[in-house]
Amino acid sequence: MKPEQTKVVFFLVALMAAFIPRPSEAGAPLVYCSTTKIDRVPGCFSALKVAVLQRIYKQLTVQCCRAVYATLPETCFLKVIDGLSLPMINFRTVCTMVPPAAAGPN
Repeated sequence: MKPEQTKVVFFLVALMAAFIPRPSEAGAPLVYCSTTKIDRVPGCFSALKVAVLQRIYKQLTVQCCRAVYATLPETCFLKVIDGLSLPMINFRTVCTMVPPAAAGPN
């Protein structure tokens, strides 16, 4: 093959490679959680923020953690503060730090 033909073939291969569709590098958009169940428990959202950001778990209640586990799906994101959204699995992990409720009279 002559050098000119080699250059043309190389150019055509490069041109074809440029037009091959590639998946987008942008990630899937975040799916935000519905906070209706968490909002029904007084102080729950603020207790979750303190637990996640400062690792202080004493404000978390069993009712709050039940609301966290009732929020589906676990792959959705909860907006903690502006610019910081965390997956629900983080909040479920934080709820493992809450001692179980004392057993009531049977």
